[in-house]
Amino acid sequence: MSHRLHAIILHGVFILSGISALIYQLVWQRALLTIYGSNVESVAMVVAAFLAGLGIGSIVGGRISKSARAPLVLLFGLAELGVGAYGLISLKLFDAVGALTSVQSHGLTTGALVFLLVFFPTLLMGATLPLLVAHQVRDTAHVGQSVSRLYFVNTLGAALGAFIAAHWLLGSFGMSGTTRIAACLNAAAALIVLFLLRRPNAGSADHATAHKASPLGAIPFRTALLWSALSGFLALSWEIIWSRVFNFASASKAPVFGYMLGSYLLGLAIGSLLSPLLLKQGSELRGKLARWVMFSSVAAFLVAPLTAIAATQMYWEYGYYFVIIAGALLGLTFPLLCHAAIPPGNDTGSQLSRLYLANIIGSGAGSLLTGFVFMEWLSLHLLSVLLLGASWLWAEGIARFQLPAQMRWMPLFFALISLSPFQSFYERLQYKHEFGHGMHFAQIIESRHGVISVDTSSAVYGNGAYDGMIGTKLEPKSWLVRPYFLSAVRDRIENVLVIGVASGSWTQILVNHPQVKHVTAIELSHGYLDLIRARPEVASLLTNPRLELVIDDGRRWLRQHPDARFDAIVMNTTHHWREFASALLSREFLSEVKAHLTPEGVAFWNCTESPRAARTGMEVFPHTMMVMNHCLASNTPMEPDRERWQKVLAAYSIDGQPVIAPDQIEGVLDFLKGETLPVPGNMSHWCRRPAMESAWGRAKIITDDNLGHEYP
Repeated sequence: MSHRLHAIILHGVFILSGISALIYQLVWQRALLTIYGSNVESVAMVVAAFLAGLGIGSIVGGRISKSARAPLVLLFGLAELGVGAYGLISLKLFDAVGALTSVQSHGLTTGALVFLLVFFPTLLMGATLPLLVAHQVRDTAHVGQSVSRLYFVNTLGAALGAFIAAHWLLGSFGMSGTTRIAACLNAAAALIVLFLLRRPNAGSADHATAHKASPLGAIPFRTALLWSALSGFLALSWEIIWSRVFNFASASKAPVFGYMLGSYLLGLAIGSLLSPLLLKQGSELRGKLARWVMFSSVAAFLVAPLTAIAATQMYWEYGYYFVIIAGALLGLTFPLLCHAAIPPGNDTGSQLSRLYLANIIGSGAGSLLTGFVFMEWLSLHLLSVLLLGASWLWAEGIARFQLPAQMRWMPLFFALISLSPFQSFYERLQYKHEFGHGMHFAQIIESRHGVISVDTSSAVYGNGAYDGMIGTKLEPKSWLVRPYFLSAVRDRIENVLVIGVASGSWTQILVNHPQVKHVTAIELSHGYLDLIRARPEVASLLTNPRLELVIDDGRRWLRQHPDARFDAIVMNTTHHWREFASALLSREFLSEVKAHLTPEGVAFWNCTESPRAARTGMEVFPHTMMVMNHCLASNTPMEPDRERWQKVLAAYSIDGQPVIAPDQIEGVLDFLKGETLPVPGNMSHWCRRPAMESAWGRAKIITDDNLGHEYP
């Protein structure tokens, strides 16, 4: 087989490998967060476990590649078979381990379990790059070219995997079907390698020997290790910043992360493809590396403000193009670094694996420090400026403090010109084309959990999506009739669980219920506590002795407290189409809720006008009714009682003030007269189960596997 055909086939199978790897990453990350919780700590553990497996795998692959007799391509094929085989059983294995361990697991234990669950496949994934690079260098004796080409095709495959998983696979086939497709791609790559490329090319060693040469402008390998780690740290930090920007702009739509990640990977692939053009120019590599570090950092810095401007002038989705450009510039760094630090030879794969491991360690540090620490204390703007400054110092260090004067001032220049769009940054992303002069948020709270904003009308937004109004006063035809409605169907409500505190309005209403003795409230983001403290309508909530407030993932908390039972479990949670919404709407989760109710307990959750969410409730509970956009469900019959409800409302007070004027109670009670199916655009009605079954009885239920509305 000719060298050219051999390389084409090899690059093709590496594209398939990249596609499947990103599909697994998106699916496994989601599956593990469903088991161990979707809070920041769990996210950090999952990301760290993935990176650790890849890093260790790269070292293993590098050590194997040092052997001149090692069948590198054959080993690559076997690694692909191993990843595919694990992929087929992965989700069932995750569920089995999660069922056995999620109740007892905490902190480091959870991290260790997650690491063990993904260690084997990520180790095999991490080994593939040094194996194939070493194989290519045997043919070409050109490290930079080999790394850039293989990095290009694998990263291009990863970008395609992110796009097709977010846009098509997860919505059409669910998580289990998507993993089966990924396993088929692994099998296809392995079979192509094992049947077509199992024999090495004749004359490869001679070809390599004839072209051995030290790279121009060589960088000491230990220095390259440090720079590779710093490159990974900055790259992951920028990715985290961009994730927040696009998450906020889209109001946390699930596919957006896949699109953003795919755009970033596509940019990295383009940059890797272009890097050989820089190597051919023959100039000193240190200077090239310094210049492109500077250019890439400026481009990365500008992604956020330019996306905000695009949101008001065009569409925020244009930000994906800015990510591709920045990613292309960032993608130049690693191949240049490899070519400058690694001479061709039998040790190429091993040295590459060490550089790759350093890059992964830096990436892991970026994920943990930037996502978990820096974003807790720094605004997005300030963090962006600090990353730009760090990149500038690195570029100066690479060039030995000999950068041209105009380049030295470049970071400061772009930091200054970005002040204008950053001043109304979140407002631009929130209001988009409706943004105008003078529009501003009354309060913005940034933390590692996301961004909470409050407009001048006291409307609360969580990561760009409407979370509700701050207020507890009940009036006729008010949407606040929903939390008060529980007393219409039950005469005993003493122990309540609230999942999702947000602005605190509903929790304030429930904790002051005349019959309630204790409320356990679970909230994922502690940033809402700062919001509650600053609002007099709900501030007393945090000092109410009836309240037990827990910062945790609601699903994980239920699993860790299997014996807890409640008279009411209330979830005025997020829109059904947002990321992770199905984790609170699925059949599996509602079954968990059902198991935590007292015999006559009720569950009450926001379907946000989704027929599928209502249908799922009917699947799990034998007795249901709709109250506006909320499903009210129980294991025993429910029937509204006007007289009981009137007595409770008359006795209701918050902070010593009645929740409703006596002359308005009758107007609220008239809500019971409006028994008809709530429909979009006119939700101020309620209905019993027969009407629900007639309207939505054939809707598809939401499961953990099909992810509901998240991936349309």
